[in-house]
This record gives sequence, structure tokens and C-alpha cells, in this order.
Amino acid sequence: MPPMQQKGARRRSRTKANSSVRSQSRLREGGGAQETPRRRCSMSVKGRASKRRRTGSGSSSSSSHGPRSGRSGSPLPKMPQWNDLVLTPAPSSAQNGEHIQKSPGPRVAMVPRAAKQITAALITVTKNNQGEDKTAAYCLAALAGNPDGSARLIRLVPDIGHFWSDDSLPQECREMHLRARTALPGEPQWPFQPIVVGFEAGTLPDAVTGPHRMDDVVARKLEYVGEVEEPQRLYEQLNRIACDDILAVWPERAWATPRSLIPNSEVPSLAIFNGEIKWVHWRDGAAPHVDIVVDGKPVDRLPYAAHRLHDDRGYAMLQWMQEQRSCVLLLGLSRTFFKGGSAPPQCPILLLRIFPCC
Repeated sequence: MPPMQQKGARRRSRTKANSSVRSQSRLREGGGAQETPRRRCSMSVKGRASKRRRTGSGSSSSSSHGPRSGRSGSPLPKMPQWNDLVLTPAPSSAQNGEHIQKSPGPRVAMVPRAAKQITAALITVTKNNQGEDKTAAYCLAALAGNPDGSARLIRLVPDIGHFWSDDSLPQECREMHLRARTALPGEPQWPFQPIVVGFEAGTLPDAVTGPHRMDDVVARKLEYVGEVEEPQRLYEQLNRIACDDILAVWPERAWATPRSLIPNSEVPSLAIFNGEIKWVHWRDGAAPHVDIVVDGKPVDRLPYAAHRLHDDRGYAMLQWMQEQRSCVLLLGLSRTFFKGGSAPPQCPILLLRIFPCC
């Protein structure tokens, strides 16, 4: 090879060696082998993410200088203040170091259903001598409400028997029949002012049959609730439910005699009518007999059943009501009565109370 060509070859060889040394130096600074297109893309993405993190970490300082190059702040929502959060530990099964043994199975507690108290307006009380050992006994009738809102006459009876004793009645019911202290001289002794009573309804025994089964209600835990706030409204309600035709309530087929009904008749044992008193018969030592008329049908000599609760057996009060002509008559059937002999059993009709017309 000519000297000039040898000199040029040596120059090209030194240039190529220098280029190789510079390339290896750049690889060592870059930290590895030559980058592939995918690695360059990955490093570019990581570089941009790292740049965003650095920008976000310095946002507090950069915000005081305002946004750079007109760019707005980060659109990400602000993180909550963790110091404001309070963690509540789960409830422990043991307290104060006590060990609570787990139940092997579900526990069932038998809780009796609370009985519902019913309230009613006690409107009449009668007294007789049919208690234990022929002591005083009482029969109670009240005005209650049906589920549909209509009024209904009921007879309150105890768990055992048909009548109440003095001890079984609330204390307030024992003295309400006394003559009022404000009564004027010569004024009739009026029946008691209606009161409100409460009770729990029981089951009527099967022994109660006939008309009384329609109206008798077993009253458990009978108690005094209070006075009727507006007696006039109570009297108006009694006037509204009063019937004008006695045969519409007690048809002719149910009558045993002119003053009594057949015991097994399917008719109510309590009824209220618009009518009038035609005459009052005084009887020494016995209940006055009263002649009444309901829509032209006379019913004579009905015993006034509440006579034992009046000092004069109610005679003055009955005469005063006779003078008023029209009135509202509360009638009820006695328990089955046997006269003896060949007379059939019967339920006599009793006059329980008279209310004024409204």
C-alpha cells in the first residue's frame, strides 16, 4: 500500500475507535444497553408522570406565584382531612374482663300480649238481692262503640256469675247513688251521673244463652276512668239510637206474656225507645210499676229495676218524668224467671232508666 493510503487508513481507524469509545461512554451514562423504541416510549411516559408528581408536590409553593404559562390548577378533588376522622372500635362481647358465654342456639322469650283496654259510658246500675248468701248484687249497663263507629248497648258482667258484688266494683261506683248534697228540698232523687269506665274484655261462658248472649260482655279489671265531660252530648246520642217501634226490636213471636219475652228468643236483651210514661203505681216495700207507651203500643206495669238505689224507690223521679210526657226509655230483659206450676219460663221486661228527650 502506498504511504499516503496507509496514512488515511490509520486516520479512519482512529476516528472509528474514538466514535466507539464515545458511544460506550454514553451507554454507561444512560445506565444500560441501547434503548429500544418501546423502552424509549416507557421512559418517556414515566418521565412525564414523574414531572407531574414533581409539579404537584410543589403546588403549594407555586400557587403563591400563580399558575405558570396560563395553566390552571389540578382538577382532582381535594383529599379529606384525616385528622377529623374518628374510628370507633367494634363492640366487644366481654366487658370489664368478664367472659360471656355464647348461647348454643337462638333464645325465644315468651312475652304475653298486652290486653287492650276498652272504655264505655256506664249509664245505669240496678241493685238486687241475688248475691252470695242473698247479699246485695248489681247489674251494669253501658254505652260502647262498635268498630264501625256506631253506638251499642252492652251489659257488663264479671268473670263468674251475672252480677257484681260491692267489693268487685270500683270505689267510685259505690257512692255515686247517694243523694246529691246540692239537692233542693222536695227535689226528686235523680239517678247517678253517667261515668266512664275501663275494662279488658273476657270470654263469655257458654252457659249464657238466649237474648243476654247478644249484649253481655265480660269485663275484667273494671276501673273508674272519669266523669262524662259533656253529659248532654251523651243524652243526644242515646236519643239518636232510640227506636220508635217496640215490635221492630221485639217482634210479636218473641213475646211470652204482655210483659215478658221467651227466654231463647234471638233478640237483644237491652233496647232503648222513644216513648212516654202513662202512669206510676206505688207499691209498699216494692218496686213501683210503670205503664209506658211506645208508638201507640202500651206495655203496662213494668217494674222499675233501680228502685233500691233511691230513698223513695224512685217514685218522685218517675212522676216528674211522667209530667214531661215524651222521654227516652231504657228497657232490659231479666234473667230467665220460673213462676212455677204450668207457667212457661219467661224473661220479664224491666224499666232500667229514663232519659230526657233532646
